[in-house]
Amino acid sequence: MSRLSLVLALALLLAPVLAYGYRHHTSKIHYREYSTEVFEQARREGKPIFILISAVWCYWCKYFDANTLETDEVSSYLNRHWLNVFVDSDARADLRRKYVRGWPMSVLLHPDGRVQLSFPGALGKQDFLDIVKRAEAEIARGTAAPAPVATVLAAPLPVTAAAYRDLDAALATYAEEHADRLHGGFGSGRKFPYPPLLAHLLGQQAAARDPERLAFIEKTLDAILARLHDPIAGGFFRYAERPDWSEVHTEKMLHVNAGLALAFAKASEVLGEPRYARAADAALAFMLGTLYDAAAGGFYGSQTADPAYYRQPPQTRRGQRGPEVNRDKVTAWNAEAILALLALGERKQRQEVRDAALRSLEFMRTHLLSDRGMYHIYLATAKRGALRGQLEANAWAALAFLEGHRLSGQDVYRQAGERVLDYALAELFDPQRGGFIAWNNPDHSGRSARTEDVPLAANGLMAQALLTAYRLSGRPAYRDAAERTLALLGGQIRARLVEAFDTPTALVAEMAYTLTAYNDLLAQISRAR
Repeated sequence: MSRLSLVLALALLLAPVLAYGYRHHTSKIHYREYSTEVFEQARREGKPIFILISAVWCYWCKYFDANTLETDEVSSYLNRHWLNVFVDSDARADLRRKYVRGWPMSVLLHPDGRVQLSFPGALGKQDFLDIVKRAEAEIARGTAAPAPVATVLAAPLPVTAAAYRDLDAALATYAEEHADRLHGGFGSGRKFPYPPLLAHLLGQQAAARDPERLAFIEKTLDAILARLHDPIAGGFFRYAERPDWSEVHTEKMLHVNAGLALAFAKASEVLGEPRYARAADAALAFMLGTLYDAAAGGFYGSQTADPAYYRQPPQTRRGQRGPEVNRDKVTAWNAEAILALLALGERKQRQEVRDAALRSLEFMRTHLLSDRGMYHIYLATAKRGALRGQLEANAWAALAFLEGHRLSGQDVYRQAGERVLDYALAELFDPQRGGFIAWNNPDHSGRSARTEDVPLAANGLMAQALLTAYRLSGRPAYRDAAERTLALLGGQIRARLVEAFDTPTALVAEMAYTLTAYNDLLAQISRAR
């Protein structure tokens, strides 16, 4: 039996309990759904709005709910003075992008919908009441909410080989300047693994072979393996609170494990270290053993954080079921997992891995592809897709469908990919400036129906998908849109890496997708000459 099979068997033996979602409908707080009706009522009654944005996998969200929000003092106060709205962060990608800076996220709005104050984290009862009462008093006095920061788009940068070299070098310089050479990782605060950034840096160093940079990448990979990996049930945790990778947050996310599976597989190729190949297998085994829906296909989104469970001795944990698994299937995360399984199944010649990927791709095609692009999420309790018009879901899905076509030869996946791209070009592409907006929801005519935001990661992925479709179909519209998108993103990356100060590493990690597409386009241009 292979090592992967052994790990998979262990994961199945310790299969966690399946979660059935939130219980906010039974809360002491009278929560409403985020809707136009709530905002109309707020304006009509002159009542402010409290929005709680929570994630089902988030330990501190549950702690905040149980120890602060559900107390009699807080719940009764909110019910008397505020209109209260509950938002599932995973289900509402548009609102997550609009409001969230951490979990749980509290947002306090004027009756006219302007944000008066927002803050992440779990506060104690009295601290929370003090803040909310102060915000209510400021709203009553007419104190102005802070003006939103305007998004300034940099001028497009023409796609050339010289521009690519400059952008790629600027990213490498950023990584070097922000490298934590003592502990590994980036920055001096919380430590996230940033799989796409690590994979890109490994690709750079595959040719450069700079010993100092390779040593830093190896230190980072070893820290992730030592601190974020669960040696008992497998899988990788989301991040660590401290610079030395301690105080780990114990939720396990599908997309984090998919990204790390590819990053470690790349590391095993570049660095020649067997432990990284084993780490890729461990991430793969966790996805298949804990998050894969073997009955219907597709992957569950996450396994809930449970610090008490993970503090137990290893021998005690081996005899217990793991934390709850959250059964909603997020389209973008599923597509990312499918792409990882397709790639690893091909490299390792593992038919069962490839089969799981294609079965999940078929689930997406059957249950999440609509006449107007992809649904953002498949809701387990409702057994249906929800929230359309999200760029992230459409970009990842288009790429997964087209890669599934390449490896399986099934034309139905090429057709699905092109169908998604045609929708995105019609409804999400900006023909004036180029690039794709983050969302344009065809099912909502009121609040949160559309944004002008142009996110880096999803645009880079969309450019990759368009270039892949162009190779298959030869349709000029695909390549033209990809080139205009990459020109816009190139200008943004240059502004962020060269002209801006202290760009967040999370944003820099998103640039890896754009640079991958950029290189692909240059290769297409070169072949055409």
